[in-house]
Parts: sequence; structure tokens; C-alpha cells
Amino acid sequence: MLLLLVPVVLLAALVAYSQWAAHTPAIAGPDGKPLPNSIAALEKVRLGGAEQWLIIRGQDVDKPVLLFLSGGPGASEAARVLRFNRELEKQFVVVIWEQRGCGKSYPARGDLSLERYTADVIELSEMLRQRFDEQKIYLVGHSWGTIIGLLAAQARPDLFHAYVGTAQMVDVLETDRMIYDLVLAHSRQSGDAAFVETLETQGPPPYLGKNPIGPYARLFGREYQLFEVPNIRDETYRREGDAIMLMLKQPEYGWLDRVYYLLGLMTTFNTVYPQLQELDFRADAARLDLPVYIVLGRYDMNNPSPIPEEYFNLLEAPAKQLVFFENSGHGMIWEEAGLFHRLMTDTVLAETYPH
Repeated sequence: MLLLLVPVVLLAALVAYSQWAAHTPAIAGPDGKPLPNSIAALEKVRLGGAEQWLIIRGQDVDKPVLLFLSGGPGASEAARVLRFNRELEKQFVVVIWEQRGCGKSYPARGDLSLERYTADVIELSEMLRQRFDEQKIYLVGHSWGTIIGLLAAQARPDLFHAYVGTAQMVDVLETDRMIYDLVLAHSRQSGDAAFVETLETQGPPPYLGKNPIGPYARLFGREYQLFEVPNIRDETYRREGDAIMLMLKQPEYGWLDRVYYLLGLMTTFNTVYPQLQELDFRADAARLDLPVYIVLGRYDMNNPSPIPEEYFNLLEAPAKQLVFFENSGHGMIWEEAGLFHRLMTDTVLAETYPH
């Protein structure tokens, strides 16, 4: 028993230490010391009565606040933002929210409804504008994050200078059926009889039941392999952009957080994704009362452009802009990070921030 107990205690101590030591590195100047007036914080807050985590980084705490909403559901894209979007920290206070049921906030699983996520975004936005003494903040969503981001922007446009939807989702069910048709057609044309049988057996979306992530993972995984990977033009992203490998190295996570990250991928999706099957922003959010920027990757087959383009053309807003990144897919904000940074500073910030 003692021989068994010692490694268990040592392992528990290692995990506890890693949780205690988790941090986001200081933003240093040329002299290696933290920049005056910079902020680099890993903080716990309460949203909707549940403890959740924020990563806050900026070279100047007085700059405009940008709240980033990761894709998923059940995933955190914090590691990619931290790796590829550091330039944003020069012009913004960047706040990456670890959403309930994923990453560091995985234990906050009491309510995983779409309404609760949207309410969390609104509550957090209120909190941030008060803390940083800003009348409004910027809201940026990616993929699933664009769903709760757009709903929050629709409900409370007064909170935001602008809404930026990257890989903007519009109609989840129609999009997924489009992906199914694309992958099935490719599999037939390439003679992949085994995967044709797999797709025909599981049929087109939606997939419900106790473990819908299974058939969705098979479909989306093959789509990524067939259409996304061959079109990754940026060698740095191709080499270093794997979300799980980045997560395993990021200092903001302890080892328990890393377990939480994997659990979120496997479980939270099953609860949240079935709730999205009747969503259609063309009917439900055809007007937004704030400036809107929609960003699409030309080679994004995880969210093919015809549906978000149609939504953009229908959308009524005080100002709106559709931007295609011509050399990237679903991860356009990391594949073409420099272009995204210029868009956010030279266009979005320049056009919407009061000076």
C-alpha cells in the first residue's frame, strides 16, 4: 500500500503545484522588465453564479478592451490567440474568456444553455467596461464564439463599439449538411468506399442521442483533412498551430486544466451542439444596431461562405463590412494573423473608436 501511495501523493502534489504555478507571463520591454502600465493577468471571476477564468493582456491598460470568444463549443482557443495574435496587445487590452464547460472553466457546468452563455457574455462585457473605465468594448468571436457573440451584440448593442464575427456561423444545420454533401461527394469521387459507407450509415446531420460528438467528429475530422489541411498556406501555422499541442505548453494551464480541456471537448459539445439545430440568423438576427465586420476564410469548408455571405447581404446595420482572407480557411485569424491585426487596428479601431 505504501509503495502505491507514494507515487499517488507525488502525482497529486505535482498537479497541485502546476495549478498554483499557472500564470500568464508579464509583458516585458526592451530591458526585460514589465512594461509600465501594462497588464498580464490570469483571473477568476463569477459569471452567472459560476467561477470562470480570464486571461487579460495588454501593453497599455488604458487602450480599448477586446473580448475574444473562442470557437467550440467545449473548446478553448486561448493558446492560439496567445501564440499568433500577440500584436493585438499593442493596441488593445485583450481579454480571452475561458467559457463555462471548457478549459480552465470546465467545472462551471451547471447550466450549459445557449441563453446562459449569451448572458455570460453580456455580464462579462459589463464587468470589463466598468473595470477598465470604458463606455464600450470590442467583441470578437470565432466560429461557435460568433453565435453567442452575435446574440449578445443583438441583445445589448450599447455595450460594444463593434462586433467582429470571424468564421461567422449563421445556420448550423444547413452548414453541417453542406459539409456532409461535400465530403460524401469527394469520398465517392476518390473511391473511398469505406468512408462512403460510414457517411451513408450515419446519414446527414443532425446527430442527436447520448454521444453526438462521435458522428460529428468523423464528419468534421474528414472535412478538415480533405479541405482545410491542404490549403494551409502559412508554414508557421502549419507547423505550430495544433490547438492541443499549444494547450499542453501554455503556462496559463496547470495539468488539471489540461485534463479539463480534453473533458470539455468530449462532453460539453454533446450538451450544447444539439441546441443549435434550429438556429438561423437570417431570420432571427437580420438587424444589428452596431457596426458589424464579418471575416471569412476563402478556403473555409468548415463554414462554407455562401451562407454567411447571404446573411451579410440581408443584414441591416449602421455600418457593415465583409472581408475575405484569400489565403486561409477556418483559422484565418491565425493563418493570416498579420492581416487580422491590420484589419482590427487600421479598419475596425480607426472607424469605430471615438478619439
